[in-house]
Amino acid sequence: MTQTLENVFNGYLEGITLADVVQLACLERYERKMEVRGENFLGIIYFAQGEIVHAEAGNLSGAKAFLEIMCCPGGTFSFTSGRTETQTIHDSWNFLLMEAMRFIDERSDTVSLTSAFTSLSVLVVDDSRIFTKALVKLFDEELGARIAGKAANVEEALKILEREKPDLVTMDANMSVASGYMPLKHIMIRTPVPVALMSDFSETNFSTMMEYLCLGAVDLAEKPKDAESWNIVGKRFKRLGQNIKEFRIKNIRRARTPAVADFKIPVGEPAEKLFIILGGVGSLIELQKILVSIQSNRSAAGMIFLDLYPGVIPYLASYFEKLTIINPMKLESKVPLLSSQCGISYWHGSWQITVDDNGAAVPIMNNDSGLLDAESLLKSAAWAFSAKLTVIILSGTDLPMAEGLMEVSSRKGRIFLQEPDTCLFPGPILQLEALHLHESFIEAEKVTDLLGDILK
Repeated sequence: MTQTLENVFNGYLEGITLADVVQLACLERYERKMEVRGENFLGIIYFAQGEIVHAEAGNLSGAKAFLEIMCCPGGTFSFTSGRTETQTIHDSWNFLLMEAMRFIDERSDTVSLTSAFTSLSVLVVDDSRIFTKALVKLFDEELGARIAGKAANVEEALKILEREKPDLVTMDANMSVASGYMPLKHIMIRTPVPVALMSDFSETNFSTMMEYLCLGAVDLAEKPKDAESWNIVGKRFKRLGQNIKEFRIKNIRRARTPAVADFKIPVGEPAEKLFIILGGVGSLIELQKILVSIQSNRSAAGMIFLDLYPGVIPYLASYFEKLTIINPMKLESKVPLLSSQCGISYWHGSWQITVDDNGAAVPIMNNDSGLLDAESLLKSAAWAFSAKLTVIILSGTDLPMAEGLMEVSSRKGRIFLQEPDTCLFPGPILQLEALHLHESFIEAEKVTDLLGDILK
């Protein structure tokens, strides 16, 4: 008689999530049953042939039950062999996982964004007493943050930073220190912390702000001048505060200020190829590295969508225009993109890509409200360009886009993700990794060969 030896262990995995277990179950492709138990909650998920086939939770079944199970705030799970004859789920597992992440985010959004600031502390650095008072009022009364301190100069700020360890610093980009060096260099060397720059926008000021971003600042905004602009700044800081405790300042790698481009590629014929770059918090300097790496571009148009303060786009396009051989511009609806052109916009509205009678890519904004509809953008671009579409996703891009990326992949488009270890906010990139749709991770400093292949 033959005796079979099986390895059986009892134990636990620290820090495991339901998403991790679901991914494991699908990758191993066995028939499995997972029971999830929480306070007054029981959910069951069945797996077969590398997919999720059935889920039940209370009176729910199918995809709705799966989403409820994934939202369970905590408890225990058991993961055993098991099968079912019932199939209520037909979507792919990676799509379901992304939907679950989105569902969780939407539930979290039912809590006011202000609550994200209630546990945060902020240091305001500005030599204007009037502006400091107004900004403190915004953080304290409207966003509910704790004011770690107010500093009229960098020397004061450094003392407060070492004592209070705030979560965020806002700083006037025009401030200086006695030594003459940029104040941010002092801060990032001695007490690294997320710094949001605030200044009056002009070409001169914007160049200074970009230098600060090269040193490690994470965001920039224009100093408000009226009630409407104060409202925009308030919304900007609300978004920044949502995930600020997940920022990895150590991942920021300082960049040199690039040299002015020594020649320019003329605007060409209707683009045969399209590249789309999506960038969230912490992506602006990575984008700069990418754009200055472009050595040729005879056939492709570009579209760049960034999670930025709205008023920054014209200055950003003008700034990049000097540094890259291509032709950056503010993205305009219904204006065809030609080869060597690159339209830049902030995250807003519903955009679609069509191709006109001359074969040129035409971005059309159907709705200018709300955050960018990345799903619509990517799906339409995939239909218009198929295998001649390339999508590059950078740090902090926390937009729903699973279906759009699946469409890009199904039509043989190429997808690249920024290397997570170089991201200020890597969480969204790690979620997209779970889709297994990307060709590879990329580092901005090493994309020259990649871009040469895409743009040739």
